Amino acid sequence: MKELFNFLFYSGFSLCVLLIVLILKRIHQHFSNKILIGIFFCLLILFLTYSSYYLEYTNLSFFITPIGTIVPLALGPLLFNYIKSIYNSAIDTKKTIKNLIPFFIGFLLFSIPRYFIPNLSSNYQNNIILLSFIIPFLGYGYFIYYLFLSFKLLKTNRKKVKENYSYIKNIDLKWLSIWLYGLIIFVLIDGISGGLLLVYSSLKFVLAFNLLFLTALIWYIGYYGLNQTQVFLLQREFNKEEKILEVPAEEKEKSKVSNSPELKEKLEKLFDTDQVFKKQNLSLRETASLLETTDKKLSYYINTELNTTFYEYVNSYRIQHFKKSISNGTSKNLTLLAIAFDSGFNSKATFNRVFKQQEGITPLQFKKSLEKKSHSI
Repeated sequence: MKELFNFLFYSGFSLCVLLIVLILKRIHQHFSNKILIGIFFCLLILFLTYSSYYLEYTNLSFFITPIGTIVPLALGPLLFNYIKSIYNSAIDTKKTIKNLIPFFIGFLLFSIPRYFIPNLSSNYQNNIILLSFIIPFLGYGYFIYYLFLSFKLLKTNRKKVKENYSYIKNIDLKWLSIWLYGLIIFVLIDGISGGLLLVYSSLKFVLAFNLLFLTALIWYIGYYGLNQTQVFLLQREFNKEEKILEVPAEEKEKSKVSNSPELKEKLEKLFDTDQVFKKQNLSLRETASLLETTDKKLSYYINTELNTTFYEYVNSYRIQHFKKSISNGTSKNLTLLAIAFDSGFNSKATFNRVFKQQEGITPLQFKKSLEKKSHSI
């Protein structure tokens, strides 16, 4: 069993270091990559803290545990600001540093004194021991608070992405949403194991669950990061006109003032006749420009009067074009994927997912159902 956890230790440590090196090579390509380095340093310290304690690496545990105990105080704010930086919300450096003040206080009052505790007075030693019980609870409380803020912000911004883009694979960041869920589960596991250890100090083996789950989270992000670096490490900022920012209330009111019948007619012509949906990276702003209106007016019309998002609206046309191409036989010499690309999709995974969501069956099942009907006639 110890061999297994030694393997987990070395694999998790190596993968963390590899990801940090990967991010360092692209640190100047996107501001979010700079914050991501801080996140992975926090994860590395947290991972080494659990590993060294469970595997009884005494020397490593002595150096890493005082810092690992307060790492959640930094990890939460960094995750929150990472999401903000990705979607180009304004990043206030001073406010970010202010959010990290609890971490700095913990480092000064808890981490540093832990290295010198044998030389401290008995009263100060008692205070450090007391802090050893209080800080983990405060740290994880602070971490949970920022996990909640991060999840809320990510959910809001993912919704805005669907309102502005027809292709969201590289900016949707679904992997980060899954990762946030994973961190929430990790906190629950850690809370249960920590509670058991407080009552039954001999149950050291419960930390194995912490180590296993944390390693799984690192492997997940490692697999995703190494296989899809164009998503994991964004290589550009959004252009100024692409920023996904909150629209002021007065702008929202202005966007409601639109000639709906005229806009409806022009929009339908653009999609039915001009087939603008075939443009794979079509955006709301570009569509609004073709309609000679503003993106805010178009967004309001699609969201409220059509009760859908720009992403869903465009892809519904793409699916209908795909079905029509299959049904009338005009694309019988093409593969399903080629027809999907001709319809405006530029990802097989996105096409299959959207088709299944809208039609309830896979594209292949749809094709076979048509063939079956034609043979029965």
